[in-house]
This record gives sequence, C-alpha cells and structure tokens, in this order.
Amino acid sequence: MPRDLPQPRHQLSRRAVLGSGLALASIVGLAACSTGSRDGGGAATPGATASSTPTDTFPVTVEHKLGSTTVEKAPERVVCVGASNTQDFVAALGVDPVGMTKVSWGGNDKGSTDWFDAKVTELGGQSPKTIDESDGVNFTEIAQLSPDLIIAVNSGVTQDEYKRLTEIAPVVAYPTGPWVNSWQDMQKLTAKALGRSQAGDDLVSQTEELISKRSEDLGDAKGKTFIYGDVTQSLGFYGPTDGRPRFLTALGLSLAPVVSKNISGDEFWREWPKERADELQSDLFVAAAEDDAQAEKFRTNSVLKTIPAIKDGHSLFLTSQPDVLSGYSSSPLSMPHALDAHIPAIKNALGA
Repeated sequence: MPRDLPQPRHQLSRRAVLGSGLALASIVGLAACSTGSRDGGGAATPGATASSTPTDTFPVTVEHKLGSTTVEKAPERVVCVGASNTQDFVAALGVDPVGMTKVSWGGNDKGSTDWFDAKVTELGGQSPKTIDESDGVNFTEIAQLSPDLIIAVNSGVTQDEYKRLTEIAPVVAYPTGPWVNSWQDMQKLTAKALGRSQAGDDLVSQTEELISKRSEDLGDAKGKTFIYGDVTQSLGFYGPTDGRPRFLTALGLSLAPVVSKNISGDEFWREWPKERADELQSDLFVAAAEDDAQAEKFRTNSVLKTIPAIKDGHSLFLTSQPDVLSGYSSSPLSMPHALDAHIPAIKNALGA
C-alpha cells in the first residue's frame, strides 16, 4: 500500500485510504497565468499557475496546526514532504522544489506525476530528487538537500517528526490536521510561506472557476447523489472530509444522505455491514477496481449487486491510478486532468 497516502483511522489498514491500493479546459486566465488539460495523447499539461515573483515582505510568519513558522527570506531550496500533491502547490507558484516525496501510487516511472513534470518543464527547471518515505519521514535525505524551507501541507507528520524537521529547516505543516485539508487551504498556506499570497489566492480563484465552468459539462448528471465506497475487502464509504467525495461534490454531485447521516465529522471512512448493503441508496456508486475484469466481478457480486446504484447499472469502478490520483490529491496542476478523466466517466455511468 502506498505510503504517500493518508493513514486511515479507526483501525483500518492503509488499504482503505485509496481503494485497497487499487485504482481506483478552459478557463478565463489572469495575468501571468496559464491553464492546461490532457492532450490528445493522454499526457497531462499543467493547470492554473501563477507568477514566480514574491510580492510579500519577508520575514513572513505562517500559522499551521503544529505551530508557527517564520520564513526569514524568499526560499530558494524547497523540499516537499508528505502526500503526492504537496510539490504541486509549490510548482504552481513558479518554484521548482529540490526534493519531493516519491509518488509510489499513481505516479509515473520517475516517481512523479505527468502534470507536475509538465510544469517543471515549463519552468525550465530540473526534476527534484524523489525521496522514498515508505518507512516514514526520511530525515537523512531531506537534510542532504540543504533545504531552506520544508513544505508538509499534505502529510501525516507528527509533532515529534515536525520538531526533528525544524532542526533541518523551517517547516510549514498542514492547516488543520493530517490528510484532511482542502486543496484550497493547502495552496494558500504554501503561497504565504513562499511570499506569494496574492498568487495563491489567484490560483484558487482560477481553479475554482475552472471547476465551475467544466461542471456544466455534467449535464443531467449534475446534482445526482453519490457514494464513494471501497469494496475490495470490506464494504464501506468515505466521508465529506476525504478528498474523494470532496472532489465529486465540487463537481456538482451531492453526497448521499446515508453517508452524511452515518459518519461523524472527524471520520473520513466508515465500514458498513454487508447485510445492509441494500440501504446504501444513491444515484451513483463509485469505487476502486484493479482492472475491468475486477470491476465486472464487483458488479456481479451477490452482495454488492444489492447496492441500489450497482443494481440499477449506475456504478463507476475507476481503474486508472493517475486518473483517480488527480482528483483525490487535487491541486491547481492536477485539476484539468481530473476533470477530463472524471466528467465523461460519471456521465457514462449515469447515462446522462
């Protein structure tokens, strides 16, 4: 199971975080910004980006969940720690990080993502060193890169790990908690740390405008209810604080009432009794599948086919790791790819 994804709560294995480790444009641009989408060959080009010139006055002080961090001057050597989109928030602001956590699940053969690589190429920079965090935070490799700032806005860094990292360089951790922050909050926090607060605000506005514009492509599917579940080992669903349903909600779908009523605000996952599968009422059921063959097994499973949406032929089993990663680990860079991948699939599943 990938280590660059959130640690599940409630005694779940890391499998539950991203479907058992299986898979599972256009915008009115502002000045100094560009957009992108998957090209005809399926490759990703960068999404909304902003000017690389700092506009804030240093030193800047950034408040986050693990403390208060003061950045004395514009950083030149940024290392990204944590999940697979932290580097996106840095590169989208025109800063090429010197190090990043290896993207093991959903990444390419470089240990990165196509949309991030496209942005680095656009910047004329060099690919950052990828750091293996399969055994936790790699303090040694991070220190060897001599960073002057460590960004860990999408991570599970503990207070002790944070303290150790601050001995290497100033650290900006997550806004509200490990793994549960919106891409908007993470982008704005990163922008403040880099002295580009206005650019961060512009990126968020641009990307939200892109989502709003593209959501109209859903047609009759807009407003339909959905459950984003996991069916690989146990049956369950993700709650509104998780990136999966958060992305679909932003597109204009509605989280099914059965999810909202049966999951607390601090849970991102809830296991559900298989004998009550028929109570999982929604217009659309989304989950992970390793490939088309496994997806078909899920659709015909004696228990799963009692789920109303699956029974009615309105299931969406995602089989492309990069596609689901682009939506789950959303960022201004990944969003064009995510929209191109998910909107047609949702419409097809709903017959819209």
